[in-house]
Amino acid sequence: MTIGPVNPIALGGIDAAREASPVASLQGPGFMNAIGSGLDGINADLTHADALARQLAAGDKIPVHDVMIALEQAHLKLQFAVEVRNRVVDAYQNLTNMQL
Repeated sequence: MTIGPVNPIALGGIDAAREASPVASLQGPGFMNAIGSGLDGINADLTHADALARQLAAGDKIPVHDVMIALEQAHLKLQFAVEVRNRVVDAYQNLTNMQL
C-alpha cells in the first residue's frame, strides 16, 4: 500500500482545516473584540459619571457620595486602560528593537 501526496485544495484548503481544528472551537473572542468591548465599557462608565455630575449640578436630589463613587470608578478604569496601553506600546517597542 502506498500513500500519495496530499492535495490541500482537494481537502478544502487551509480555511477548512482551521474550521475543523479543535483549537478553533476553544478560542474566545478576538483581541480586537475584547479591546473594543473594554473601551465601550469604559465609555459607558464615563458617560454615566458625567450624567450624574450634571444632575447634581442641576440641583437634582442625587447623593453626593454616589456621584463621587461613579466619578472615581470611571477615573480608575480610564487610568487602568491608559496603563495597559502604555505597557503594550512598551512591549511592542522592545520587540521591534530586538536584534535578530
